[in-house]
Amino acid sequence: MPSMLAQKEIKKQAEKLARSAVSKYGDMKNRKARPPLEQLVMSIFCRRTSIGQATRALRELKRGFVDWNEVRVSHPAELASGLPATQWARVGAEQLVWLLRDLYERYSCTDLDFLAELTATQARSCLQSLPAVQRDMADEVLLMSLDVSVLPLTSAAARMCYRLGLIENDRPTLKNQRALSKLLDPECYASLHLFFCDYADRLCLSDEPLCADCPVTDHCTASD
Repeated sequence: MPSMLAQKEIKKQAEKLARSAVSKYGDMKNRKARPPLEQLVMSIFCRRTSIGQATRALRELKRGFVDWNEVRVSHPAELASGLPATQWARVGAEQLVWLLRDLYERYSCTDLDFLAELTATQARSCLQSLPAVQRDMADEVLLMSLDVSVLPLTSAAARMCYRLGLIENDRPTLKNQRALSKLLDPECYASLHLFFCDYADRLCLSDEPLCADCPVTDHCTASD
């Protein structure tokens, strides 16, 4: 199993990881932020498929329905019919309808624009009160839509960072999230998040990691 590195080496590993992410995605300082609800939909889909597939699915939903209220009152099967014919699309459609209906019942709206008026803590709490929205998904919305300096930590991202020797275990705990936040430059958070979505989720698997395809395998203690 990977072991924690000396503090100086940990910092070097963190810098290498950040450079890999920025090299792939740029610094993203001038990115156009998605509205919070669209980002949450992306988060829901990205838990089940790649960023590319999730982006295409979001585009098809926006093209096929007038607005999110029409999505809310639709049957999940109708949503899924316009998405890739896969299990993730069916499950994602069901979760989306469930979320929109709960959102409307709570706040009489089908958007999350009001989050911009809340503190980061309040916005996270509001998001986590919605069906099946975990802390890492809420943090994705805070980072990507509301420009809050928070680094989302999924199970896969925690596993990758543990194998890189950056944190003491592979669990997506608040302690590990805080440790990574101290190591990594907040200006790189958006790039790192996309890097984790693309590579940690797809390659850094728990049982048989696909190290040969990973762009940071040359400085990963798990591949030694």
